Amino acid sequence: MATTKIWKIEKRLDHVVDYAKDKKKTKNDYLENGFDKYGDIRQVVMYATNADKTEKQFYATGINCDVNKAVEQMQLVKKLYGKENGILAFHAEQSFAAGEITPEMAHEVGVKLANEIWGERFQVIVTTHLNTEHLHNHFVVNSVSFKDGLKYYSNHVNTAILRKTSDELCEEYGLNVLEEKTCKSGINYNNFYQKSLQNSDYYKFAKEDLDYAIKHSYTSKDFHRILISMGYNYYYRADKLSIRKEPHKRNIRVERAFGEEYSVESIRQRILANDFVTEDKIYPYKTMRIKFYGTKSIFKKAYKPKGIIALYYYYKHLLGLYKKNNVPHKLTEEMRKDIAKMDHYSELIRFLCKYKLEIAQNVDDLKDKKLREKQEILNTRNRLYYKRGNIENESEKDQITKQIIQVTEELKKVKKEIKMCDEVVDNAVKMKEQIRQVEEKEQEKVQKKKTRRYDR
Repeated sequence: MATTKIWKIEKRLDHVVDYAKDKKKTKNDYLENGFDKYGDIRQVVMYATNADKTEKQFYATGINCDVNKAVEQMQLVKKLYGKENGILAFHAEQSFAAGEITPEMAHEVGVKLANEIWGERFQVIVTTHLNTEHLHNHFVVNSVSFKDGLKYYSNHVNTAILRKTSDELCEEYGLNVLEEKTCKSGINYNNFYQKSLQNSDYYKFAKEDLDYAIKHSYTSKDFHRILISMGYNYYYRADKLSIRKEPHKRNIRVERAFGEEYSVESIRQRILANDFVTEDKIYPYKTMRIKFYGTKSIFKKAYKPKGIIALYYYYKHLLGLYKKNNVPHKLTEEMRKDIAKMDHYSELIRFLCKYKLEIAQNVDDLKDKKLREKQEILNTRNRLYYKRGNIENESEKDQITKQIIQVTEELKKVKKEIKMCDEVVDNAVKMKEQIRQVEEKEQEKVQKKKTRRYDR
């Protein structure tokens, strides 16, 4: 059972951060003062088995900021957007029943709650205080978003979302949840929560996507495959289904959000009730390649690798020597670890050759191009979602959903290539260093042979 509350900070931001981080409160007194009869034994065992750590534990995590530099980083965001006045931050608390939760779990729940509520746009400090029998989390939230400079407001809707998300996490961790009831002030937060769901495009589109996935599935495997093809991550906890779609940080607990019709068992029954009809498969977009057999020498010159491409080929060649001839002593420790990534390096080489990325500037230019392409695809997908929301005909809705799936597949490819752009440049620096070490070893070996020859 966890209760939540939130209030605004208008005077000193550093004071509230210092209070939240106070080591006297975040210190694990279970280990230091012995809350149970085994306290002293646990203290000695943990100290003896982990010499790199002290016998005290502290629970403080920064989300989108560094715990030790939080005040400066929050002030920097305010200055960047010219919003240094007014409400400075929000201070929230999540308190658990006595003896119901461990410090580790309390902090884990707190970090997840902060990520889901504020993690997309705000800097947050999460600390777990252990100085009372009721373990409780403190959250210090910057009032200004680092993403767009807009401010966070603690209204009835946001308070309702905070309460409900806390309850959902408690359910997942097997903790008791307070029964929903109207407050003394007459406010029914459940009404505000339901209103927030109705006004959220994220929830609206997710519900439509779930309906499509259920309607076009004949097994649970089909259902999961379609969810993934539409860009969703899914997981089950306490026999409840949750889904999440990038770039959102908030998980949608489908049964709690959309009702009993979306419980795990209800979804299974709805899938089993589908008539099996073979459908056209939706294939991801692929570039067609036409080969002209017997004309290779006429139309294609032999390509000589240069720059980064040559570096990758040489690095893979060195790794291949070890694999073929079993000579691990020739490679550095890092290179031996990279043997397991041979297929991945082949993929990176194909990527480099495809776009002829010979120098770092080529990679940067491609990345900029792919980032623009990614934004265009996202805009296209958003337009399709809104178009689907305005159509009543189920057949037309299904056609648009198929287009959404295809666009999502293209988006995955572009995001993968953006990631590879970052990887090839980072790898190049490491590769040069590894190759240098290998060549130095070879030179030492040659020098030793020469020395022996002269000694004779």
